[in-house]
Amino acid sequence: MSMVFHEMKKIWNLKILLVIALLCTLYYSIFLSFHIENFPNGHPMTEDVGYSIELLQRYGLTLEEDEYAEFVQETRAKLIAEMEMHIQSNPVFAAAGIFSYEDYEKLRGRDQLTEAENIAYWTLLGEEGGFAQFKMQALEWIENHYRHYPQYTWPILMSEAANQKERDRLAAIMETGEYRNIMNWHVYENTVAYSVNLAILSVLAVLTLVSPLIVTDRARNVHLLQYTAKQGRSILQKQLAAVLLSAFLLTTLLLVVFGAIYATNGTWVFWNSGLTSFLNSYTFWFEMTYGQYLVIYIVLLYVLCLGTAALAFVLSRLSRNLITLILKIIPVFGVLALLCGFVFVNPFSLENIVYRTTGIPGMEPFVCGLVFVAGVSASLYIVRREKKVDVMDAIG
Repeated sequence: MSMVFHEMKKIWNLKILLVIALLCTLYYSIFLSFHIENFPNGHPMTEDVGYSIELLQRYGLTLEEDEYAEFVQETRAKLIAEMEMHIQSNPVFAAAGIFSYEDYEKLRGRDQLTEAENIAYWTLLGEEGGFAQFKMQALEWIENHYRHYPQYTWPILMSEAANQKERDRLAAIMETGEYRNIMNWHVYENTVAYSVNLAILSVLAVLTLVSPLIVTDRARNVHLLQYTAKQGRSILQKQLAAVLLSAFLLTTLLLVVFGAIYATNGTWVFWNSGLTSFLNSYTFWFEMTYGQYLVIYIVLLYVLCLGTAALAFVLSRLSRNLITLILKIIPVFGVLALLCGFVFVNPFSLENIVYRTTGIPGMEPFVCGLVFVAGVSASLYIVRREKKVDVMDAIG
């Protein structure tokens, strides 16, 4: 183990760590920060998410018929009272001939508005009116999705199902009432976008960290000395262990740091919420909660990053210098980044690209596992071959 730790010290050198820190900082500011700083992103998304959280707090993980009716009735009454108060207290409404919420509603159906009417209309949509009309739109969105799911949404999904497997899954959702889960689609899509970008960053960071180890030794002809030493022939095996362990530690560090950052947006309240929901536009193959989705994502990310590290080990061994290594790593990173999109965009859903391509549900772990098995198998082959290499051939 002392040799493994010695090799890890070579991997975790200050220059590489500074490069990775700069890389993570730039990547976060360009691709990840938006999903933290702009979530929820404007109106009525803010109100949609807020009502979803309120539903969870009031009724638990599912919304039953009586709870739905109670929530809609009470919330609508409060919103109308709030808007009536703004209408009575703000002179812009009187100037437009609006003296009640009923008068205001009539404006929504008209194509042409006077300047005074236009000002009054937007007042209830702005901060001055407490964004009351956006709150009403969010309530109507919840109302329509809950009421329309069994009547319209589910029949449309059934008619568009590509095969019997999809029809059976949709039938099970309706039979068990799984669609009553409270899971906001803005939360889900924001999490997916963040997780995909984090996966790409993790792959890039792992490639940056572990790739230089072998090629640096070969560029300095250190491997020739290793061949003649007592333990030299097995050094590559120790280096492979150091590479995999370093990739595991770096992936853990990235998950802790960027996971903690993402936790600040408050989506953790949906941890036990089922992903298949009348509030979510995606349908999933399994009864999976938001928390289970995150745990599975973490496991798959570890598998993918370890496979990436093993591939980097192979590329580094087959490169004579850093330039040739970089030329090989760039296309590999492009393929792995594309694969992150295939696997982590709406995983385990009917809309996932891997499923749409293969027609087989639940292929996402297989794809990540394939990268891992391919990388580790190639690495072990390289290690075994190294033990038999001729020194004269190595010099040549």
